[in-house]
Amino acid sequence: MLDVMTWADDMYPLVFKRFQDRYDKRTDLVKSVIGYQGIKTLSMYDEGIGGYGYVPDYNGTLITELNQKRGFKTTYTPKEKAAKATVHYKYAKVDQSGEAKKAGTKMADSLAMTQVRDFYNIFANGFNSAYTGADGKSLFANDHPINSESDDTFCNVGTDEFSISAITKAQSAAQRFVTFDGLPFDCDFNLCLVSPELEPKAKEFFGKEARLIPESAENGANPVYEMKYVVIKGFAAKQWAVGDSLLMQEYIKLVEITAPMVIPNKPDNPLIQEYVGYMDYIMGWSDARCIYGFNPA
Repeated sequence: MLDVMTWADDMYPLVFKRFQDRYDKRTDLVKSVIGYQGIKTLSMYDEGIGGYGYVPDYNGTLITELNQKRGFKTTYTPKEKAAKATVHYKYAKVDQSGEAKKAGTKMADSLAMTQVRDFYNIFANGFNSAYTGADGKSLFANDHPINSESDDTFCNVGTDEFSISAITKAQSAAQRFVTFDGLPFDCDFNLCLVSPELEPKAKEFFGKEARLIPESAENGANPVYEMKYVVIKGFAAKQWAVGDSLLMQEYIKLVEITAPMVIPNKPDNPLIQEYVGYMDYIMGWSDARCIYGFNPA
């Protein structure tokens, strides 16, 4: 039987455990695709893919000063999010374990799925010019500036429908990119992002059973069968993208000051216990070279 004086304290360990277990399972997708960085400052800065440029020969005397090109500085400034749920003594007394699980699960779902939605929106908004990065362009654009000091651009958007030939087309195009300091861009576009409607076709294209091209009359060898794919629920039916899984971890990020947590709060009424869900994070991208998007008509 729950003691009316200690019931709230007795419930919290159960709520916390349920919350943590549920949250971790819900956010596995996010952590598998984009990077994570915890910070202890109000903001974090990232400049994108590049360095000091080509290193010249050394003549034994004079060390050349490199003429550094500047990337676009992306600022990540986490934002706080908070909400609360209320548990009443009466219902906890009748079913302490059930009420604790319910409170922990629902709070974890709310916080985790808020983050998952923000994750989907990074890519769903990638074709929308209203959502721009530090270079002033959307994630997928045909005129990304290469750096902040040049008029040269690169394109990481197409209109091809999802196909093996379109995947290899994007892979080839990315090999022509250069970093913001003018050096060759080293990439391996090995991850596909597809809409829910395109998932059946992705299952045909990728995996051990897809060594031959399913859409080819000649049944030729499939050059992309070893690729992985993830479903992006924010994509429209025909939208898809292909990217470098390692570079996406580096240049598309979840940056947080405080990880999602559930905090007990005792209001004045001893028959009521509140659980506050809190997190402080932001998601964004600092370099579009790591991904190539397609938006067919």
